[in-house]
Amino acid sequence: MATNLNSQTRNKTEFKKNRARLLADNPPCHWCGVNVATEADHVLSIVEGGSNNMDNLVASCKPCNARRGQQVKTQRERHKTQHPQGFDEPNTQSENNVFFGDQGKPPQDLFRIFPNKDGLALTGHDRPRLETTTHSGCRSAAADIGGFAQEVLNVDLMPWQLHCLAGITAQDENGDWLHRVNLVSVARQCGKTTMNAAYLGWFLSTQGKERGRPVTVITTAHKLDLATAFFTYLAPILSNRFGAEISWSYGRQKLIMPDGSTWHIRAATPAAGHGYSCDLIIADEVFDISQQAIDEGLLPSQRAKKNPSFLMTSTAGTQESTAMLRWRDQGLRAIDSAEQTSLYFAEYSPPSNLDPMTPEAWAYANPALGYTLDLKTIEAEAEAPNRAAFLRASVNLWQASTTAWLEPGVFEALATDQPAPPGGVLAIEIALDESTYTAVRAVQVGNKTHVKIAFVARTVAELWARVDNEIAENPGLRLAIVPGLENHCPPQHERRRTIVGYKELLKWTSAVRAMILENRIMHNNENLLNSHVERAVLIKHQGSVAVSSTRSPGPIEACRCMIWAAALASRPQLLGKPVIVTANR
Repeated sequence: MATNLNSQTRNKTEFKKNRARLLADNPPCHWCGVNVATEADHVLSIVEGGSNNMDNLVASCKPCNARRGQQVKTQRERHKTQHPQGFDEPNTQSENNVFFGDQGKPPQDLFRIFPNKDGLALTGHDRPRLETTTHSGCRSAAADIGGFAQEVLNVDLMPWQLHCLAGITAQDENGDWLHRVNLVSVARQCGKTTMNAAYLGWFLSTQGKERGRPVTVITTAHKLDLATAFFTYLAPILSNRFGAEISWSYGRQKLIMPDGSTWHIRAATPAAGHGYSCDLIIADEVFDISQQAIDEGLLPSQRAKKNPSFLMTSTAGTQESTAMLRWRDQGLRAIDSAEQTSLYFAEYSPPSNLDPMTPEAWAYANPALGYTLDLKTIEAEAEAPNRAAFLRASVNLWQASTTAWLEPGVFEALATDQPAPPGGVLAIEIALDESTYTAVRAVQVGNKTHVKIAFVARTVAELWARVDNEIAENPGLRLAIVPGLENHCPPQHERRRTIVGYKELLKWTSAVRAMILENRIMHNNENLLNSHVERAVLIKHQGSVAVSSTRSPGPIEACRCMIWAAALASRPQLLGKPVIVTANR
């Protein structure tokens, strides 16, 4: 049935009324999250069957609104070209032309682009499921980078790319980056390279003038040929547009902008940044870059620079991805504390309660769905025999759920808003690389045990200072510490302490797992605790089972602490000697 689009466009009264309501409080742009919104943008455009209802409108800045309008126009023109005989307007009467799958998701999270004869394409989530806090209302260079991409690269950045760039380039009142280090994790083929190219090209062409001196940039990747391919793509564009000079020596590629700003390609080794003082470093597929390359080679090269930026992009990794896992855990801690830190972390991945082999889960990990990715592509990838590789590359998951000690979503389902009462047991574990000290507190509440992360410390001195604070707030607190901390335990805490280790894990892992399955554990939905518990892998030893730090795809200190603390807190306590009472008749 043909759609009368004029009746929609003529309904200006409804649109103006809803636009005024939407912009009444000067909200930030829904798409970039930074600029003040001045427009009411249709999530599903009028020509695609959308309406002027509030449910189909979001607050938008003018650049984002114009960019989305151009995307719709480009999509329509492409569809006309591909289907010249079958082009028709969408049916605006259909109530199913906005959502796909989960009807509970708002349109800004999950919506469809222009339909074709093969059915509507699912689009991914424009905003990450996990993201650190950025001060609201701060400025960023996202709109400028989006304009650079359009004008120089002839590319319209997708909403997810603009959103992450807003976090990466968020600025304080002095114009300095809020985040010196950035980690963006998303499934493969979603546009990480394009986002990196737009950021790097904009940086080289503007920041030398902005800072009053030439800037230095290094890019690297887990494989040198990937870093070289990135240079081969972008360098000629910068040369043609800005007159940059290029040196093509393999492994030592170099580009010099007219203002003297330089771009170097380096292999991801511990010597990568030696001899350089870098304003910008971009490391792609950091899951396979060593901790030494980042901590000893790249990051130290930015120490002497004012306002540097270090950007890491990657898909999910494996248990060998030590560097990425450390930064990811730091991001999760920042999310749990809701504090703005020098790290910007954004991850596009499905929640654990979704079946990772479903389109609903794929949409979380693939924000390029409906833009540059088609659902059929992922469906074909899902048929490959190596399921673990598919989940890591296409669903951005760190592990196949079949290896975990719990089924996906089981632990997360035990979350509560109820705060943990005082007291209980505080269990403390040392990271394998001794970089952090994780403490989890457990306290019995009726027939359930409430567990929560008390703190994560970086030094022994900080650890015992935090323990003192916990005891001040919880005078009856008992301590469970690993043998590595026994010699460091202050004398005043010795009467409180119990030594725990692998033997206790073998003894209590099965019991605590049973408590979880029987809904006798509750927690406050902390991302770091969820991550450590859900990734933990069981091993068998002498007829018992225990969670294994060496087999799990990443650190699980919080999970081990949770087992020790929950087991000790839930054990019956002997409150006193039995008393025999007699009564006279």
